[in-house]
Amino acid sequence: MKVQFLDLKTQYESIKEEISEAIQQVLDKTAFAGGPFVAKFEQEFSAYCGTNFCAGVGSGTDALWMALLALG
Repeated sequence: MKVQFLDLKTQYESIKEEISEAIQQVLDKTAFAGGPFVAKFEQEFSAYCGTNFCAGVGSGTDALWMALLALG
């Protein structure tokens, strides 16, 4: 018996239009790193988490590295 734990295709299909639009906006503004989209994410995510600050990073490795730096 095959148990499917995660169906990424179904999840993607439900937000495909939104993702395509967001990607197109990034491409149109050539804002591939940093810029207004990252700033908006950081602002909205920090509000969601109830914190004053948020730092968007490029990978999980970067996130772990920054967390370890913060811990000293």
